[in-house]
Amino acid sequence: MMPNFKTILSIVWLISSLIFIGYLSNSVNAIPSDLVDDKHVFGSLVGITANETGKVDWVMTGTWRSILANDTFNNANENVIQNNEPSGEFKASIEMIKPDGTGRHTHALTDFVVLNITSTDNGNYTNYTGTSTISLREGPAVDVPTTIQKSNNDNIFIIKINPESVDYHFGNSSLIYGISINPETVKMPHFTS
Repeated sequence: MMPNFKTILSIVWLISSLIFIGYLSNSVNAIPSDLVDDKHVFGSLVGITANETGKVDWVMTGTWRSILANDTFNNANENVIQNNEPSGEFKASIEMIKPDGTGRHTHALTDFVVLNITSTDNGNYTNYTGTSTISLREGPAVDVPTTIQKSNNDNIFIIKINPESVDYHFGNSSLIYGISINPETVKMPHFTS
């Protein structure tokens, strides 16, 4: 079951990345200039939900934007977030579609508030744990426990949404992977078709 999950996730990630790169290369002004300011990091999302047998129920793709800072620790490696104030911003648009091409719909992750910041044992990732608002058909789910795990080089973001808080809409694991767009690539002249 696990090899199929990894293979499917890899294929979905590759396809969504190629589609996004194709979109960039066929657009003269695909990325708003205010995003390319060395402050924001943004990119594409990919994920899948699978049932108990390993069969894919939903394919997820989308975009995200962040200004979560790496400098949220002081020299003593203590958390410097005070009074549950956000240390930055994280927003995402998550599109879901069934493998047969039906059921297409979109969710938004907004209002991310950082409550705790930790670093992984190896120091390669920073975990921003807090709450967010997730748009659902029934209305917004607020104060959803959410963790954004960010590689310290800003290349990979992993969104972890508490499954129970959204009635398991994104599956049991609720992991969505993001890859950042290289700012140097965005600043290069784009080709037109």
